[in-house]
Formats: sequence, C-alpha cells, structure tokens
Amino acid sequence: MASGLTAATGAALLGADARLLAQEYRRVLAPPGSSSSAPLRLGFRELLYFQVVSSLSAEGLQLSPAQKREVFRVLTVKPQRQVAQGEWSRGRGELRKTGAVPFSFDLSGVSRDLRYRYRLHRRPDALVESDPAICSGQPVFRGTRIPVAVAVEQLRSGVSRSELEADFPHLSHQALDYAEIQARLPKPPGRPRRPLALQRG
Repeated sequence: MASGLTAATGAALLGADARLLAQEYRRVLAPPGSSSSAPLRLGFRELLYFQVVSSLSAEGLQLSPAQKREVFRVLTVKPQRQVAQGEWSRGRGELRKTGAVPFSFDLSGVSRDLRYRYRLHRRPDALVESDPAICSGQPVFRGTRIPVAVAVEQLRSGVSRSELEADFPHLSHQALDYAEIQARLPKPPGRPRRPLALQRG
C-alpha cells in the first residue's frame, strides 16, 4: 500500500468516520498476519476504493467481504488497459461486474472528485500562504488577510458553508472546499497560539 495519509486524513477527504474506515480496512482488506496496531497509511487508490464502496452502498448494492476484497484488488493495482479479479473488472474509467446481475459503474466522476480533494489537501500552496507581515505569520488564504484557522473554527462551531460564503465573499470555491476538509480533521494536540475570535458580523 502506498505510504501517505492517515485514516483521520483519509476520512476527512471522504467525509467519513475515521474509526469506521480503519476498522473496515483491518477487518476486510488488511493482508493476513498484519499488525492490527500498525497505523494506516492510505494512498489515492485506497481512498478511491472506500469512495466507490460508499457510492455502491448508497445505490443499494451491499458487497460481501469477499466482493470487497475483489473490488479493492481491481482498484489498487497499477493502471492497465484491463484489470480483472473474480466477477469484477476495471477498464477505461469503468468498474464492471459480471454474473447473474451484471452492471457497470462509472469511475471517472468519482475519481475526478476525489482527486480534486486529494490535491487540495496535498498541495495547498496555491490557496494558503504565510507571511510575517500578514496576521503575524498565521496561514491565511492567499491574496487575503483571512486566517485559515478562523474559517476552519467557524465550520467546526456549526457555521454553515453558505454563512461562511456570506461572511467572506472574497474566498474562492476552492478555498472553502479546503477549509471544509481541514474542519473535518482532528484538532492538533496542544493549545492554539492564541484564541481565535469567532464573532460573525
């Protein structure tokens, strides 16, 4: 498995529960004999698996543990023209199932949306900057004086995205998406550098 994101970060990108995500991986997908206490490190393909299974479940298709393992193998091998595992195959942006009830699932839209969020988290430099001359060096949204922490804490405190858009009309759609991802992450340990004012105008 590719080294990378923790279960908590993966769950934030997926809008899922980190504990359930880790349980699902260890119960169904972890290689036999692997340590249950070892921290998870999730790459893009592992996240794609969880997103696909969640989408299939939302459509009413519940997979058995064996089927989940087949889907996982199909989605996490290196891209090729055609990949097959049991009744499942992947090719040209599509996941297909053969058997008594065959069907196909469009991977391109799910993959595109997930890749967008994945890149937002992994490469925030286009959205966030730190300058000692701006807000004492706190990370702010690029081109503004709005601290990232202020938007994140407001979302955590229950302010809706639409309210945040009204409060900060200069924030881009991408900036708000990034703030939502950060708001779903666990708070870092320790005290913040200084209290944040969460008053809304």
